[in-house]
Amino acid sequence: MRIVVRKHYKELAKFVGLANLAWDEIIRRDEFPTLDGLKPYDKHRDLLKRIGRQVAARFPSIELPSDVPPLYFRGWTQCPAPQWRQLHAFALVRRVFDSLQFLVGATGIPTVGGTSVAVMLQVNRANGTTLRVRDPYEDFLAALTGRDLARVRFCACCHSLFIAFRSDQKTCIQRCANRFRVEKFRAKRPEYEKNRAFRKRTGLAPLRRRRHRTVALHEALKADSDDNSG
Repeated sequence: MRIVVRKHYKELAKFVGLANLAWDEIIRRDEFPTLDGLKPYDKHRDLLKRIGRQVAARFPSIELPSDVPPLYFRGWTQCPAPQWRQLHAFALVRRVFDSLQFLVGATGIPTVGGTSVAVMLQVNRANGTTLRVRDPYEDFLAALTGRDLARVRFCACCHSLFIAFRSDQKTCIQRCANRFRVEKFRAKRPEYEKNRAFRKRTGLAPLRRRRHRTVALHEALKADSDDNSG
């Protein structure tokens, strides 16, 4: 069944990985500006190069336009043609990241919700013809269709976006799962020590099943006894 789920979410998983490029920048360098705050000519020049290289290397199936300017960027008239593809890559990562961040939060909304994200309708004129240029964000929207978006989550350990192929999955990879279990154990260690002391004091053997219910019953009886003695 899990193989079927993976196949069903394969295309969406690609865009989830794309969005994590933004998360990596936020975690490592504490910055991933919006398009309005982007400064491609000085401050964010290296950022654009990194994102452009990573998108090209890790997601070669995503086709980014390189022959049309990024009209959604206010300073597009000052962008040289070699930088167009980098800006298209950055804008796609930014839009997908913002969209998934909204969708993860929206799964807890009991009523309908919505957000607006720009979709670029752009044409290219060449060889006497006028052709519409496909916005790769449309492929992301298509990948969302018919998918249970509650499966898109933030990892409880590293906080990266991931798709939960199991309904009870809380972490993205096995390493994070191991770390999450260790942290959970350490957080509950005082409770475990208390239960161990209780068993040692009463002589009860460790319970394999319904341990918490038995300990809770003991605490309730103890509290009732203390109230009556008072």
